[in-house]
Amino acid sequence: MCVAAIMDHSGIVKSAKELGVGVAGLVLITFAAVRLGLQPGAVSLLYLIAVVFVSLRAGLVSSIAVSLVAVFLLQYYFVPLFSPPASKNPLAIVASLAFLVTAWVISAMVSRVRKMTEAQVTLRFEERLAERTRIARELHDTLLQSFQALMLHFQTASDMLPPGAAKEALEKALDHADQAILEGRNAIQNLRSSTTVTNDLAQAIAALGEELGARDGNNNPAKLRLAVEGKPHELHPILRDDVYRIAREALRNAFCHAQASKIEAEITYSERLLRLRIRDNGTGIDPNVLNTGRDGHWGLQGMRERAQQIGAQLEIWSQAGAGTEVDLSIPGSIAYAVSSGRSGFRLFRKRKEAADEH
Repeated sequence: MCVAAIMDHSGIVKSAKELGVGVAGLVLITFAAVRLGLQPGAVSLLYLIAVVFVSLRAGLVSSIAVSLVAVFLLQYYFVPLFSPPASKNPLAIVASLAFLVTAWVISAMVSRVRKMTEAQVTLRFEERLAERTRIARELHDTLLQSFQALMLHFQTASDMLPPGAAKEALEKALDHADQAILEGRNAIQNLRSSTTVTNDLAQAIAALGEELGARDGNNNPAKLRLAVEGKPHELHPILRDDVYRIAREALRNAFCHAQASKIEAEITYSERLLRLRIRDNGTGIDPNVLNTGRDGHWGLQGMRERAQQIGAQLEIWSQAGAGTEVDLSIPGSIAYAVSSGRSGFRLFRKRKEAADEH
């Protein structure tokens, strides 16, 4: 209950901040328009640009609220400046209504485009998930089964050999082959398990930090400090895996190359955003390497490519001697899209069960 209340409070605060930014933009436009003596028509165009900007940055509700504030300023501040005292111009009311309609239509279009984009990202997740499942199934049904059959033939041949160096060599080869088949089964199991919906991102990152900290040859005494804010949401398995791989590359750089004494990771679950931040106080990354990468190394480029694939925003800040910060932000409508899909599936399944009972 406390965590949910904190999440609701953070969402309200963020919406209030977005609305405040929009209103502040209107105030700045108003101040500049008064100083420049702009006509109401020009001011309304500038207001409309501000409303569109808010609709891009925030949601539909915030843009509607900002548009209402803009109409109030137009109707009760700018229009009286250019109209005779105590006069009412019907055209001003019509212009205000036209402004509202235009602003709301543009905001609705922006919201619709955003939802369509998020739906396309979710569809790509499902396609990648289906392909991963297909590959795991094909590997198990063909390659792995064929190797298992070959192992039986070789074992039969080994049993027919008399004791000696040839038999020992073949037995040793069979042992290595058994190990290879076991690794193959584990790889297939990993493919299969990564297609399940879980919310164990924090647990996976914590285990990764322990593994990197205890790795042989790692002289870095730093330990990962992990913080989770908000109630963990279930994530789409493809998105979760990509977020994990981005975190793995960032943590690997921090543990193995940055010579950091302090490494922190923070996962924030809010209704509108999933955010992962990883910080260290190490040596930092050279600006040229940060922008273009190092020849023969694709870690940073891979992080950016994965972020782009899942519709996330990735920012990497680093300065020599001041450490590195990796900030990954994913809209909640993309990160948590699986929740609505699963509930819909459960609803369909319940209806189907009810139909079967009848």
